[in-house]
Amino acid sequence: MHKITKKLFCYFTALLFFFAATAFTGFQASLSYYTYLNHERELKTRAETIGSRLETFLADNAPKQGRGAYLRFVDDIAMAEAYIVDADGEAFSYGRNAVSLHTPTGEVKQFAAQVFASGSYRHFRRNNGQETVFYAGIPVKVAGEAVAAVILSDPLQPEKNGLSAAVGILGICMALALVLSAVLSVCLSRRFVLPIQRIAGTAKELAGGNYLVSTDVQDETELGELAAEMDELAKKLEAARQESSRLEQMQKDYISNISHELRTPVTVIRSLLEAVCDGVVTGEKAVEYERQVLMESISLQRLINDMLELSRLQNKDFPIEKTNIDLLYVLEDAIRAVRVLAAKKSMLILFDKPDGEWLMQGDYGRLRQMFVAALDNAIKYSAAGEKILVTAWKDAGKAAIAVQDHGRGIPQEEIPHMFERFYRSRHSREKGSGLGLTIIKSIGERHNIDVSLQSAVHKGTTITFSLQIEQA
Repeated sequence: MHKITKKLFCYFTALLFFFAATAFTGFQASLSYYTYLNHERELKTRAETIGSRLETFLADNAPKQGRGAYLRFVDDIAMAEAYIVDADGEAFSYGRNAVSLHTPTGEVKQFAAQVFASGSYRHFRRNNGQETVFYAGIPVKVAGEAVAAVILSDPLQPEKNGLSAAVGILGICMALALVLSAVLSVCLSRRFVLPIQRIAGTAKELAGGNYLVSTDVQDETELGELAAEMDELAKKLEAARQESSRLEQMQKDYISNISHELRTPVTVIRSLLEAVCDGVVTGEKAVEYERQVLMESISLQRLINDMLELSRLQNKDFPIEKTNIDLLYVLEDAIRAVRVLAAKKSMLILFDKPDGEWLMQGDYGRLRQMFVAALDNAIKYSAAGEKILVTAWKDAGKAAIAVQDHGRGIPQEEIPHMFERFYRSRHSREKGSGLGLTIIKSIGERHNIDVSLQSAVHKGTTITFSLQIEQA
């Protein structure tokens, strides 16, 4: 038996025993009280009946016959020991044969004196060892004066025997009830403990790292609520474990990607410099190698800057300077900055600026960087001579800006990964760090701008910026 089962069993049993003892004591006291009360009432009624009959016999005009017979059978009439006592404490008599059969004892004489003194009904009871004796007395009056007293003495033994039997039967029934209740309390305790055991088992499994476990407890009480919370905790821990695994894998991939991205230009630079230093190449070829080293150094510097920039943006504690700006003006500035790049590929950037101002709190430099990166991607991945379409619209405080190209597009299965660090489409032939879209997304998040990407192969790609703006 489990500890909690033992405790519950002891608590239930003690409680049942307390209630049983209280009920037994109350029943015994009540039964004794009403038994004694009824006996006293019956004895009083008998005494009054006999006293009334004697008053009738003692009346002046009463017939003389029947007095002696009545006194001889007064015990049978009273169904108890009957004493007829005069004012001197002796056995009362009137006529030759009308004499009380019982000679008063000292106790009866004392009680009779109290009856004469009070002039009314009196009673008392006396415990004589195992026996309880009831006394009832009533004066017999003639012409308003007490001439005798009727004293009835009756032990309670028959009623007491019945009372003892009733109490004994009650005790046996209560004992059986306690035994059955104890058995029932064990069953109920185990049923109560079972959900707790399941919850405890689930907690152990969770502590051991098994987050797929379930309590399987169906209960409408607080235990059911606790089990449901435990199951919900298991689900959340499993989700957290999966997220932790995903982040850990992302970290590993990030380190692997950094190592790969850094190793490539460093390897190229080292190879070129070794060729120049060892005299393998000279003259114009050496100059060409030096230019290539410069280009790789610039690419390496750009990669390092992008990594540092992304690290700052994704650090929520890194502050950005926000001021009240016009987002449309920032977008125009970004378009002006990339027109030179577009001109090199004979591309046009079309932008129909809407009326009014789009006011918001933001970092001018970061937002310009975000738009420049989006436009640079559109130019880089579009064929020469294509057009870049920039559109802006707003409705009831909600605004959106879209940058659309007509390049090669991105396969649908790759779109969910495009904002991940160092991710590059397998179909891309352009060089890059794979951090551009991640930086765009990070700048947008720091400004509560939702950045989304739609694309179709051979049709082009659209980057959309959605946000709330202040009413001008």
